[in-house]
Amino acid sequence: MRRLLLDAVDRVSVNWMRHAPGPLAHAYAGFMARRLAPRLYPRGARYARENLPRLRPDLPLEPALAEMWDNLTRSFLEVPRARRMYDEGRVETRGAGHLAGRPLIVAALHLGNWEMVGLSMVRHGAPPVAFYQPPASSYRTDTVVAERLKGGGRLLPLGRDAARPAVAALVRDRDVLLVFPDEFQHGRVAAPSLGRGPRRGGNIEYTARLARLAGAAVVIGHCRRLPGQRFVVTFEPPLHLPRSADREADIRAGTALLDAAIEPIILANLPQWLMLHEWRPEG
Repeated sequence: MRRLLLDAVDRVSVNWMRHAPGPLAHAYAGFMARRLAPRLYPRGARYARENLPRLRPDLPLEPALAEMWDNLTRSFLEVPRARRMYDEGRVETRGAGHLAGRPLIVAALHLGNWEMVGLSMVRHGAPPVAFYQPPASSYRTDTVVAERLKGGGRLLPLGRDAARPAVAALVRDRDVLLVFPDEFQHGRVAAPSLGRGPRRGGNIEYTARLARLAGAAVVIGHCRRLPGQRFVVTFEPPLHLPRSADREADIRAGTALLDAAIEPIILANLPQWLMLHEWRPEG
């Protein structure tokens, strides 16, 4: 029943945001963030209230929570408007030159409006290839996937043999693979470690494995939301992960290198991290 209620709210909100004039859409997103989102996700509200002092005790709690709900709500509601917002000049891209190398994996973080990372890749000549696990679990998932395809991305099926088409895309097709190493899966946030010890499994380890297989560099991509519905997308300098005769040692070292690179970026932008309301210290 709760899933049906959330899907109904999503459907109404997306259709409204798709057609509403800019100022009305902005006002609606603000209302949803302030009044409705924390009530729809009480467990997430509790986790975020616990996590902020644990991870960033220097941040004033209530303003940080308000920023988190505002960013979360707007990021989804902006999905059907993202390409329009990009075309309006609301996105500044830094480090786009780092997308020139091949083979290349972009490790994108769920910060700000993370959909702007893929759009920036398209607009700078590196349309992303990403994984997708059918069937879709919700209207929200369907909406995001549809908009990514419209934006110029390409999807690969996720499964037991996913590495083979991924390496082919990287090496044969000279595509750029887009992976989110800080994903939420099976009830846990995989990365970064944030004091929980070395990371194993999940997209962060999978990125290290793919990079080794394909000889690919890894560029970290992230977005920060600014006032006035503006964004800065940054592509960091490429990371070249270990590639020696010892496969397992390379994967462990590569995973640790990625973890060390993404953790300070997430901590610096913690109120705008999607996973703040899902992360658990024991995960």
